[in-house]
Amino acid sequence: MMLYGPLLVWIAVASFGPYDVTQGISSKLLYVHVPTVWVAYLGYSLTFFYSVLYFFTKKEKYDSLAVANAKSGVIFTIVTLLSGSYWGKLTWGTWWVWGDARLNLTAILLLVYLGYIASRQFNKDLAKTAKNSSIIGIFGIIQIPILHFSVIWWRSVHQQASILSQETVASGDAPMSSDILVTLLISVLLVTLVHVFLTKRFRISNDISWEDYLNPQSRAKI
Repeated sequence: MMLYGPLLVWIAVASFGPYDVTQGISSKLLYVHVPTVWVAYLGYSLTFFYSVLYFFTKKEKYDSLAVANAKSGVIFTIVTLLSGSYWGKLTWGTWWVWGDARLNLTAILLLVYLGYIASRQFNKDLAKTAKNSSIIGIFGIIQIPILHFSVIWWRSVHQQASILSQETVASGDAPMSSDILVTLLISVLLVTLVHVFLTKRFRISNDISWEDYLNPQSRAKI
């Protein structure tokens, strides 16, 4: 219930929230696309943080947290790509713009963390696997600033940041209408809660894997 509560409220907010008159109802995808990409960033940043802690301390709880955040991040990245592709189809008339750096870099980001998760299945030595995974978790974070600033560095069909743009901060003007902004911030909060409860579920299974690895006799059948 702790997971499904925020999830259901988020779906309701995204479905019934206000929309931009110019873009039409499709602009409601803002409440899906933006929160999921930012929470994916959060998940991968925490994967980096806990990977560093595991690399230097070798405490299994940090590996469990790193993997849990990566798994959640992958889920939200998939939702980001799906919602973004649908939005692109409605707005630009195409599901994918191959010349757009942000789209391609987001796909690469997803592949890297899918590889991070998949690589853990190839070695039964969990300690060695966790060490290798922590290296991927540490260096994988490099993609996020590149991805975030890609719309500034290269030509892109994506618009630059609205809420935290230099123009918005300098002028003090609201980046969008207050009702849309409030709804967006509520969506970000709800998706963050979904992420928190989702990582808790993933961590439980990761902790079980470590328990089985450290205490193999607990798996013995009598």
